[in-house]
Amino acid sequence: MDNTTETEEDYLKAILNITENKGFARTKDVAKALGVRPATTVEMLKKLEEKGLIKREHYGPTVLTEKGVNIATVTLKKNKILFDFFRMILVPEGDACDMEHNLSKVTNEQLIKFMEFLSHEGFFEIWEKKFKEYSTSGKFKSVKSSDEDYYYDLASQNMK
Repeated sequence: MDNTTETEEDYLKAILNITENKGFARTKDVAKALGVRPATTVEMLKKLEEKGLIKREHYGPTVLTEKGVNIATVTLKKNKILFDFFRMILVPEGDACDMEHNLSKVTNEQLIKFMEFLSHEGFFEIWEKKFKEYSTSGKFKSVKSSDEDYYYDLASQNMK
């Protein structure tokens, strides 16, 4: 996204989360949030400042620029959508995080589109429920007439 690395996006997300709670972020806050050394954080903050994604004062607070806020916000939205998908298919959170960072850009974008489609059409809740049932029982359950009615109602609404 906008020539930022995953690591840079992780820093931007951390800074956004911290500033939403405290109004600003200090180097030690960002380092703690990401589980890295403050010296490592200082180097990354310099890179982010050079890219115009943050404003910071030496030994002072760090805040995101408008561009930094936009990248962090879009990244958080994409992460939420992907984590919703992984949750829906019962992937453990730690694995989901690893998978999210190792997906190609194309796969990442297609999963996001798929989840947006499911959410928009109202299918997410039904798919999630049915997959949980299948995952625990190993058996497919037939579609109930109430499910058919639900799908028919959705299709009718979307054709209007």
